[in-house]
Amino acid sequence: MLSFFHFFLKPPSLRHLPLKRYLIEFSLDVLVRGVDNIHIDVHLSPQVYNAVKRAAFLLMIKHSRTENFFSQYNKEHCEKEKKTLRGICTNILLDGINRAKSASEVKIDFLGQASIAKLFLKEIKKQFETLIAKIEDIIRTYELSHSHDPFESFKIKEKLAEIKYNQQQMLLRVGEELFQIMADVQDSSLRNIRESNFQSEHILPNIFFLNPMLQADNIVDDRFLTAAYVLIGQRSEDHDSYPKIKSMIYALLGETDIDCEGTRGEHLFDETVKRNGQENVILQTEINTLDPWIMEVDNIDLMFNYFDTQEQYNRSRKNREAANILGEIKSRMKTQEKLLNFFYREFKKRQVIKSVVAAFEMKSIYGRYCPPMRPRQIRDLLANSRSRRSIIRQMKGRKSHSLLPLHKTIRRMRRYSDREKKQHLLHFLRHFSQYNRDLSNCRLLKGAMDSINLVREEKILILSRENRSLYEFLLPDERAKEENPIINHVIIKADIRGSVDITYMMRARGLNPASYFSLNFFDPISEILSDYGGSKEFIEGDAIILSLFEHENMPQGWYSVARACGLAIRMLHIVQQYNVRSQKHNLPILELGVGICYNESPPTFLFDGNSRIIISPAINLADRLSGCDKRLRKWFKNENQMVNLFLYQSVSDEEIEATADDLYLRYNSNGIELDPGGFAKLSKEIHLKSITYPIGSNENIQLYTGKVPTLTGKYQRLIIREADVLRVRPETMEVIGKTSRKYYEVCTHPVIYEFIRNPGGTLKNGLI
Repeated sequence: MLSFFHFFLKPPSLRHLPLKRYLIEFSLDVLVRGVDNIHIDVHLSPQVYNAVKRAAFLLMIKHSRTENFFSQYNKEHCEKEKKTLRGICTNILLDGINRAKSASEVKIDFLGQASIAKLFLKEIKKQFETLIAKIEDIIRTYELSHSHDPFESFKIKEKLAEIKYNQQQMLLRVGEELFQIMADVQDSSLRNIRESNFQSEHILPNIFFLNPMLQADNIVDDRFLTAAYVLIGQRSEDHDSYPKIKSMIYALLGETDIDCEGTRGEHLFDETVKRNGQENVILQTEINTLDPWIMEVDNIDLMFNYFDTQEQYNRSRKNREAANILGEIKSRMKTQEKLLNFFYREFKKRQVIKSVVAAFEMKSIYGRYCPPMRPRQIRDLLANSRSRRSIIRQMKGRKSHSLLPLHKTIRRMRRYSDREKKQHLLHFLRHFSQYNRDLSNCRLLKGAMDSINLVREEKILILSRENRSLYEFLLPDERAKEENPIINHVIIKADIRGSVDITYMMRARGLNPASYFSLNFFDPISEILSDYGGSKEFIEGDAIILSLFEHENMPQGWYSVARACGLAIRMLHIVQQYNVRSQKHNLPILELGVGICYNESPPTFLFDGNSRIIISPAINLADRLSGCDKRLRKWFKNENQMVNLFLYQSVSDEEIEATADDLYLRYNSNGIELDPGGFAKLSKEIHLKSITYPIGSNENIQLYTGKVPTLTGKYQRLIIREADVLRVRPETMEVIGKTSRKYYEVCTHPVIYEFIRNPGGTLKNGLI
């Protein structure tokens, strides 16, 4: 009989829910210590100090509602200062990203963000003190002046007392606005550049800095918890204290299959309690295997919120959705309802559910009684009938406080159904998840900020800079302007197929081939070079050679291969657009072959008068990459494929290794080939995500994708195909196997890009 009831009371399986783990990799441990050998020396632009100071003070005036005391405040001025701060933060954090890219160390980017956060917190408190001091000066002015009304002085003193009492709430609101500026910058201006350079797990989410605990002097203060999260117990005897709630949630989720590969939560907690010899224990991070699931706030709705899922199911039924969709929603709804019931029974059994409901119901009324009462007393009054009499007796002695709102709330709570209490429990779990996540993030970030020394003293700046231990995050105009030498370069060769035939045909028809090539090829390409930092080196009748350079100490421009790939894609798209128009007017269409070659050393330059001539081995190789074998052109003539590049080896490995020349047979028709050295460099320039696409039972296509930043501030998607060089018989061109060598095509076909955007879709079999 016991096992029969246990079957119905056990939690449901959660394996089919799309739950995510909340994992943050954040530390500054590998960074160089400063001159004191303890802290990390950081020099922020002086302009950011001034911008934060101005914005924080105006926000203090705004949230203290003291606009009438300060003539310099108006709403437009405040918004203008916020906008200025936003621009400065964008440039400083971008400098941090470039420094991190230059040093191949993402923690320099972390350092820049943590330094800005430390400055914000420091300035928020400083400007609160400034506000208090200025109001006290106003009071003294009123008291010393015989012309001012004494009543006005009394009103200002009342306002000052109110500001001091609401200090925590003011700091929270001002901090929320300042850190929202930082979050907006991260999301709108810097996310793409970080995605281009760093792995996704090294990009901090906005919520990491939008953390109320950063501004809190006491994270267990009643008013702070009520305003930012939900009020929980703090005494060891409280049923809803943080350690007890966490251990209960940990144990209940440990009964599920959410972390079936890890250790069961309940046993783990029991062992921790025994080892520490206390019930009121905060679980250690290293053994808390379920924390990543609990701290992902969206998981709470996915696991428990059957109320919203029920509404979704009813809407779907009304809209006559497919049976499989309705079945999936209904299955999720049953899982959520069963798990919420499972938690509700345990919270009710441990006498926590009353405190949970009271913690939310008190939010709308506690301000009437606090001060002099404490928020915790109001919650206890609502939740516990035993403590109600003594608290009400205290309040009756204060005639200014009506007890009617309290009695109404108590009567409403008595009428609550189990469903309504479960809704409160759902809200509580969501707030607790956020509290747990923010607590962990706060420890990480405050630990990092404690290790940072924001240096402003000139003597320390010079000493730290000379010892190469100073991390500087500056604005572009604060960086020393100098002509930095070229350290490496990329060559692009674009070759027009059949230009001789096109010229002959156009002249036979009385047309001008020179203007045709100029208008359809050379001129449009010239217009887009500035977007990628490219330069024209040579122009021949049927070809163009372009270059991109990287300069020393300028990591913001170290995207030469990525931008060369983006430029080549644009070149092909431009030619294809002109081809559509040419076909309408019965003009010949252009076919290109493009080769991109990277060289890790600077080129050599010769000068013919004022004309600079570039000398580089990359030019010869790019010429090879852009070519197309005539025999292969005949074979692929009628093929309509998304792949425009194939490489074959018809000579022995010994012959390949004996020369630096390119001996491969190549088919390149409207294709872009990137040399292996260029692909290796590209992998360092931007973060490339590897995607394998199966095209048969034993064959896959290897794709790499990432985003390249252009000089216009936009981002362009790149997709690179990696393939094996095939070995063929030179006489018959019969494929006899694969070699160990790879080649790389920069993809341009829209179907491939659609597949990357929608990886759940499928490409037509045989197209690749």
